Amino acid sequence: MRIAILGVCALLAAGVFATMLLTICRAHHAGRAAPRPRRGLTVELLWAAIPCLMVVAAVIPAVVKVLEESGK
Repeated sequence: MRIAILGVCALLAAGVFATMLLTICRAHHAGRAAPRPRRGLTVELLWAAIPCLMVVAAVIPAVVKVLEESGK
């Protein structure tokens, strides 16, 4: 059961990221791309990277635990 839930979560995450990338590509090709940042690029990259790292830090132990318990 836990593997099934993990699979559903993985599919949902893949769908969200695919939708996001598709939307960005369509906007870029249509000429509606956001203007390039002129300053503070490092701050913006950190602002985006920190939440992503938090999610990864929370997901990895959970996946390891689920896989360990499913192998028993």
